[in-house]
Amino acid sequence: MTYTPYILFALGCFGILLHNLIKMDSLNRKAKGEINYLQYLKLEKFSILISVCVVFIAMIAQQEITKLNFVSEYLGLAFVAIGYMAQ
Repeated sequence: MTYTPYILFALGCFGILLHNLIKMDSLNRKAKGEINYLQYLKLEKFSILISVCVVFIAMIAQQEITKLNFVSEYLGLAFVAIGYMAQ
């Protein structure tokens, strides 16, 4: 499959979202269902922005690294992992 930069960016953002949902689930369980979403976003906003920057940089670098052509089948999954791990 040929991935466009927009799809790669979206997949990376899904990885970031996945990480944040897992983290919020853990916090929600500790707070017994009383998590404050706005407070969470207020605390994590810079971490999320850093993760978005990492995904954007990876998207740009993917276009420059020609050796990634042989793993193009797994590039989408790689960008989800990059987004998840960047968080």
